[in-house]
Amino acid sequence: MTITATAPVRISLAGGGTDLDPYCKLYGGSVINMAINLYQHVQLRTGDDMWSGYQSFPQDVDPELFYTILRKYGREGVHKARVISTFDGFMNAGLGSSGSAAVCLVGALRKEQNKPLDRLDIANEAYDIEVKKLGWHGGRQDQIAAAYGGLNLIEFNKEIKVISFDKEDAEKLKEWMVLFYVGKRMISGHKIQKGFKKLSKQQIAVLDYIKTRVNTIALCIKTKNFSLLGKIIDEVWQYKKESNKNVSNSNIDDIYDYVIKHGAIGGKLMGAGGGGYMFFICDPNKQENLIKKMARRGIENIDFSVDFNGLRVRRL
Repeated sequence: MTITATAPVRISLAGGGTDLDPYCKLYGGSVINMAINLYQHVQLRTGDDMWSGYQSFPQDVDPELFYTILRKYGREGVHKARVISTFDGFMNAGLGSSGSAAVCLVGALRKEQNKPLDRLDIANEAYDIEVKKLGWHGGRQDQIAAAYGGLNLIEFNKEIKVISFDKEDAEKLKEWMVLFYVGKRMISGHKIQKGFKKLSKQQIAVLDYIKTRVNTIALCIKTKNFSLLGKIIDEVWQYKKESNKNVSNSNIDDIYDYVIKHGAIGGKLMGAGGGGYMFFICDPNKQENLIKKMARRGIENIDFSVDFNGLRVRRL
């Protein structure tokens, strides 16, 4: 038997950091993210199909993520199942790629064992494996974006609430977005986020402020006020840098200033920071020139669109 699973990664627009414990557990979190068409792909092969390929994982992913999930479902060991996994982008670069990979494999194993494919249950299970079993310090939004797809406001309180924006809102917003890959992180995202395990009063104040801006950003999206949205994202990025010294560095700051100088309104690094993917809000009429300027600096523009499907699983 062969089962395939595909799930998107995400761009985090607002509220990043408030979905990490202990802040999220103590005060509640709120984020807005957009699932995009860079995909994690997983093939789960069992029975006679196991012998038609070699087990393989994307570069820079910790294989223990896959082994832990297989172990939970009683499929650890190449005599029980083989996993062939690939990713369309760069791992450990701020787009929630490990969360997406976990969602894929959990979804595939549930399909193989005829278990329910409830999106929130799959997202929660993938999160628990990464954080509780593997001890990785990460946020809660990645797995939900991978499972659901689309542009969503996600609230984390006693319960998780996923509020989807209209498809038109997502597509209009995407027209004002540009995405760049600015280079590999020197520190892993999980290590950077360990700076949020014990929160100082300043970090709590910064995260409180970041959370208050989520609803304002949601209103900007609904009213198509993307110029104001860009200014708010710029403001929040400056605050976020104060919350953890490893979020940015002199090279990232230089790139950011250069992009603003050449037409962008505001932006931020994805995920924990330190490198990887960086997105900006920029007037569509100025994007072509900006992309050319960045290419001259050797910085790649990433072509993307919104994914509205989320996790997709099927038995071949």
